[in-house]
Amino acid sequence: MSDCLSPHLPEPEPNHKRLTWFKAYKESRRRTLAWTCHCQDVIHELCAAGGQSYLRRTDWAADEVFETHRMLIRDGNALWQALLQGQVR
Repeated sequence: MSDCLSPHLPEPEPNHKRLTWFKAYKESRRRTLAWTCHCQDVIHELCAAGGQSYLRRTDWAADEVFETHRMLIRDGNALWQALLQGQVR
């Protein structure tokens, strides 16, 4: 049994959609709603701020943080599920 409590991303599907990632915006009032396991070098988070949501990708080894565009909460939830299923990356 694994000690990890958060999900790990599966390998992306062969026909997965490629997300556009932007340098992270300094958002002081961000709420992290869900996240992938921190045992990996790259983690993903579902975040919300100002009534919108977005995905955040942190690469600990490269010390880089990227985010998707802001979207409706329901669209962010759907994108998060697609990420967890390997449909987007």
